[in-house]
This record gives sequence, C-alpha cells and structure tokens, in this order.
Amino acid sequence: MYRWEYHRQTGYAWWIRRIAQCLNLYDCIRIDHFRGFDEYYSIPVGDETAEHGHWEPGPGMSLMQALKDALGNVNVIAEDLGFLTDSVRRLLHDSGFPGMKVIQFAFDSREESDYLPHNYEKNCVVYTGTHDNDTLCGWYKVLDPEDLKLSQKYMNNANTSKSEIHWDFIRLALASVADLCIIPLQDYLGLGSEARINTPSTLGNNWRWRMKQGCLTKELADRIRALTTLYGR
Repeated sequence: MYRWEYHRQTGYAWWIRRIAQCLNLYDCIRIDHFRGFDEYYSIPVGDETAEHGHWEPGPGMSLMQALKDALGNVNVIAEDLGFLTDSVRRLLHDSGFPGMKVIQFAFDSREESDYLPHNYEKNCVVYTGTHDNDTLCGWYKVLDPEDLKLSQKYMNNANTSKSEIHWDFIRLALASVADLCIIPLQDYLGLGSEARINTPSTLGNNWRWRMKQGCLTKELADRIRALTTLYGR
C-alpha cells in the first residue's frame, strides 16, 4: 500500500527515481495492475478477509504527468487486463500508454470480447499469451468446446492440424493493428503445457522452463521472418 498523499507532497520523487532506474536497465517497462493508479481496494489492517474493504482513489494523472515532466515520453506498457471501469479507461487514454491485448482471452463464447483483434485500437500491445498463461498449444488442447467453435468460426480454420494450430493464432496477432506484437518463444516453438512459465497462485513448478539447445532452427527463423515481413513487423 502506497501513501499517495506523501508521494504527492514530494512530487512523486520516489516514483521518478524508480522509473528512471528501470529505464537504465530495460528498453520498455510493463507496469502491473495499472488500474491501481485510478483506484485500489483497501482492506483494514488485521482483517482476515476482504469483506470490509473499500475502494480508495489512486494518484491518477498527477503521477503520470509528473513522470512525463521529469522523464519525457517513457516507454511504458500498462497492464490493464481484467475488468475495467470507465475511469480506468479514461486514465489509460489520457496517459497515452498502450494497454494490453491477449489472444487467449479473445475467444469467450459467453460474451463479447475486447480482445478479439477487430476491436483493437492501434495504441496497444498484443500478446498470444503472457507468462501467466498456458502456451498456445496447451491452452488450445483444453479449450471449451463452445470457445473452440468460436475460434474456428472467427479464423475459418476448423481443418488446421493440431501441429500447426499455433501458427494461426500467431498470424492473427501479427496481422492486427496493434503497434507492438509479442509472441512468447514457446508459442513459436509450438510447445505444450510443459513449457508454461507460471501458474498464478501456485507454488513449485514455476519459472523453470528453459529453451533447449537446437530449438532455434533455420526453418523456424525463415518462417518467422516471412510472417514479420508480410505484416510489417
């Protein structure tokens, strides 16, 4: 929990130093749980459940403006996955930071999805999946039957073999209008759930996957090159 009033009084000096240090290490920074800058859920100290918590306002644009004033147009990706209120959407828009789209979240047959590529705006980053998702092949293997039908209808690919199916989703991401497209290496390699990076809220077999020598072949490189060239990536 941040003491936002204190940070305001200091002109967000700690945040500016923190982001500046990150920019010394990385080309781009992904800020998790971006919606917490709009509002966050506060739970009283000592409570064992969230039953008596309440929403409190975050720093909003005052923090974003302080960062821009001090550091210029910082290269930030805003993690805005999940349920978003109108005020969070406004903050994301006003900040100018790109939000995230995840292809695996697109095919929910129960409701309309902002993650379907035809709904994207240019200022966003599309992923086939993140470190918290299964690989494309692992996800597709256990996809709900109705969601599977939706994906096949959307991409007209009911006859694509399982050994090639990940390429259809990779192509879908690359062909989108998103300014940036990120494809995890496991998806390019067509690996299953054994190559998943992380399963949230679990302990044990996380963050252990390593690429084996020889995985990056000339054939794979040529295929990636062909698609990135075709879609202007």
